[in-house]
Amino acid sequence: MEQQDDKQEAHFKKLIGETGTDAPSDAFTRAVMRRVHEEAAFRALMQTNVADAPSPAFNSAIIAQIQAPRPTVAPKPVISRQVWYWIAAAWVALIVASFFVPGNDQPAFWGKVNGMMVSNPVFNQKFSAIPQPVTLTIIGLSCLMLLDYFLRNKWMLLNKTARS
Repeated sequence: MEQQDDKQEAHFKKLIGETGTDAPSDAFTRAVMRRVHEEAAFRALMQTNVADAPSPAFNSAIIAQIQAPRPTVAPKPVISRQVWYWIAAAWVALIVASFFVPGNDQPAFWGKVNGMMVSNPVFNQKFSAIPQPVTLTIIGLSCLMLLDYFLRNKWMLLNKTARS
């Protein structure tokens, strides 16, 4: 095996000797050397002309803008306070109107008030046409909505105090 390797090595040396080494052209050498000089000049220029550093006030102003807390928008309720007052007023009106619907057992005082109201055509035509289960359903749903609203506000207040 060694003899064969020696023969191949001798053969390669002979081939290399016959072909000679490749010499780059003068244009290639000049182009490479020009680039080396340009890079050396660029490094020298960068070392002598160090980029100006911004002032500390500029840095802190930029950091303050980046880290500035954005104003949080307070969540607005879906139903505003004024609408809740209107719902409460309607609820009270329905409760009062349910006393005036004919066919309910009423105390003497409410019977007199009902007698005065039944003679009024607006109450007679409008409120007497509302069936009592519908009135009670509206009252019940209004009560549940009011209870939900006030419980949510109570829990939100408790959560805010727990976080602080």
